[in-house]
Amino acid sequence: MTHHPKRICLLADSHGLYDDRIYWKEAVSLSRSGYEVYYVLATDRAKNGITGEGIHYTMIKRKTFSGNRYINYLVKLLLPGGLYKHMFKIAKSVKADVYHIHDLKVNRLGLKLKKLPWKPKLVYDVHEPYPENILDYNETKGLATFVKNRYAEYIRKWENNHALKYDFIIATEENVQARFRGFLPDEKVQIIYNYTDLDNSQIPLATEEKDYDAIYSGGITKRRGAMKILGAVSLAKKERPDLKVLFLGTFFPPELSKEMSDFIKKNNLEENVILMDAIPYKEVAGFYRKSKLGLGIFLPIRTHEIILQIKIFEYMNFGLPIIGSNFGHINRYINEYKAGLTVNPESEEEIAHAITSLLKNKNLYEEMSRNGLKASEKFKWQFMEEKLLSIYHELLADKN
Repeated sequence: MTHHPKRICLLADSHGLYDDRIYWKEAVSLSRSGYEVYYVLATDRAKNGITGEGIHYTMIKRKTFSGNRYINYLVKLLLPGGLYKHMFKIAKSVKADVYHIHDLKVNRLGLKLKKLPWKPKLVYDVHEPYPENILDYNETKGLATFVKNRYAEYIRKWENNHALKYDFIIATEENVQARFRGFLPDEKVQIIYNYTDLDNSQIPLATEEKDYDAIYSGGITKRRGAMKILGAVSLAKKERPDLKVLFLGTFFPPELSKEMSDFIKKNNLEENVILMDAIPYKEVAGFYRKSKLGLGIFLPIRTHEIILQIKIFEYMNFGLPIIGSNFGHINRYINEYKAGLTVNPESEEEIAHAITSLLKNKNLYEEMSRNGLKASEKFKWQFMEEKLLSIYHELLADKN
């Protein structure tokens, strides 16, 4: 009897093909371990094939009917079929042993996938605290706030009801894990931390060999401190005229790039701030090697108290002392491992002072750099890979 490798199908509608967690960590780890891995996702174009790492992928093109996202949403709501019908058809054709859902809305396929005749297992990977995101990321007033609050509560119940029928829930941090353990057995809800898998070799020994005094890497938004960092650079420049800070990532919304550029011009920061669009994940390591400090200035909203930012582990992994917000996970990791300074994220003065203090105090800088590097040995993806494979082994034990 021929043994066929077990098939895993990853499903997402809000992440790209080469997403750092879904692709480079989970998909590649599962494939290396002998699973046949498929990735079905929604993007701005249709394409399919097999990647260099052996991952089968199908990209479904999203239909856009209007530049207005609300009109777009209404049209999609009224039209039958659409993206998720197409996604289900492709997912079904894969005949996977496990379907691994990565985004909130893809849950609408969950119960249909569970009912397929070959009885596949279903895993839900909860990347974000979605109800809190709805409340925090949408600014509203009056009646709109009432509607938003009701919608967030509806989404919480809807997400929980789907999770009840699934075989396993993966969380990225403790708060989300606690929420799902509130109504599911503890053993069915585990954390897979988004630890780093970037190669931290060849870090320059001397800070003089580095091009940037500080780097912010990741999604660039006002709520993630973009404008506060610019304000801090404008203040810090008075003490360090040659200060250089790099923003590396995707701007949300895209218009923010222009707003930041306008601020840079108005405050004569052209020589001090570099704005760079997102680059392939594996290339980010090169910019960490060229940077002295890592910035994580998250404004105080509930979502930021919950999410565990991957950049914490990436900065530590490259010996970058972190300047981060004085609350949430980033505050805990920085202080527990003495790997940087925490500041009031709404105070440009505190951010500026932290930057200049670390850059001029060589002993403190080197101590925090060493602390971060030492701590990062605990935060390697290889440890999470072992846990992920163990979860899959248990899930598929009755299918062997």
